[in-house]
Amino acid sequence: METAWPPLDFAAWAPTKRTLHLIAQMFGKVRLALAPYQPNFIFTALYMTPRGFTTSPIPVGLRLLELRLDIAERRIEVCTSDGRRRDVPFTDLPSIAGVYAAVLEALHALDVQLELGPIPQEVPDTTPLDRDARLPAFVADDARRWLTVMSGTQAVFDRWREHFFGRTGIQLWWGAFDLALLLFTGKHVPAPLDRGYLIKYDLDAEMMNAGFYPGDDANAPFYYGYIYPEPPQCGQRRVADGVIWSESFREWIIPYDVVRNAAQPEQLLRGFLDGVYNICGDAAHWDRSAHTYAPPPLRHAR
Repeated sequence: METAWPPLDFAAWAPTKRTLHLIAQMFGKVRLALAPYQPNFIFTALYMTPRGFTTSPIPVGLRLLELRLDIAERRIEVCTSDGRRRDVPFTDLPSIAGVYAAVLEALHALDVQLELGPIPQEVPDTTPLDRDARLPAFVADDARRWLTVMSGTQAVFDRWREHFFGRTGIQLWWGAFDLALLLFTGKHVPAPLDRGYLIKYDLDAEMMNAGFYPGDDANAPFYYGYIYPEPPQCGQRRVADGVIWSESFREWIIPYDVVRNAAQPEQLLRGFLDGVYNICGDAAHWDRSAHTYAPPPLRHAR
C-alpha cells in the first residue's frame, strides 16, 4: 500500500497535472454558469471525491446536474437527477479541445443549455479550451499520487476544523488548482480597492485560508496559510517549525516535502494549522471563545 504522503515532483507529473487542471477549469466554468450565487464565490468551487473531483450537484431548473472526474476509469461522468448520464473518456480523445467539445456535447444531450467562456482562468497559459490542440496527457500513477496527497490533506483538514463554530468548508479551487480550508467568522470587512472583480467579492469577509498548492514551474508543492485582513508584522510571527513567510505570496508556507518527510506528517500539518489559527486570535483579534464548537457526545446506534 502506498504511503499517504507520496513524492510529488512537479516536473515529473506536470503533463498529467495540466490535463487534470484543465478539466477542473471546464467543471468550474459549468458551476460559474449555472450555480446560484453564494458569498465569497463559494458557489464556483469544486470538491474532492475518493476517485477524483466533482462539481457537486448543481440545480438546473428542477433537476440536479453533476460532473465527476473518475481518475481510475479515466472518464468524465455527466449525469442528471432524471436518471440520464453521458460519459466522456477523456484519454481517448485527440486533444484538450476535443475533451471540451465532448463535455459540451454531453451537457446538451442532457438538455442542459449554457454558454461557457473558453479562456482558462488564473493560469499563465490562456490557450482557449476550444482551440487547445495538445493531447490530454495522463499518467495513471501520477494522477493517483496526486489524489492520495489530496485525500490525506482533506482528511487532516476535515478533522482539524471540527471545533470551529462558524462557516467553514474544504474546496478545490479550479483557478489555481489548490485544495483550500476556509474559516469565516461571519464578519464583513472592506475588500481591497486595488484588486480585480473576483477579489473584490472574495476578500470582503474576515477569514482564515489554509491549503495545499500542487506546484508550478517556479514552485515545488507547498502548504499555505493566510488571514484576511492581514494582521500586522506577519513575516515576524512564528507559526511552526519549517514554516516561512513569503513576501511575494503574503502567506505562511511549508513545503510539501517538509511535511511528507516528517516523522509524523499529520501532526506537523495540524501544527501548521494550529499556528495560523493562533495568530487569528493573538494578532487578528478573533474572539476565539465565540468561535469554538464543542461537538456533542456520540450516541450509540439503536
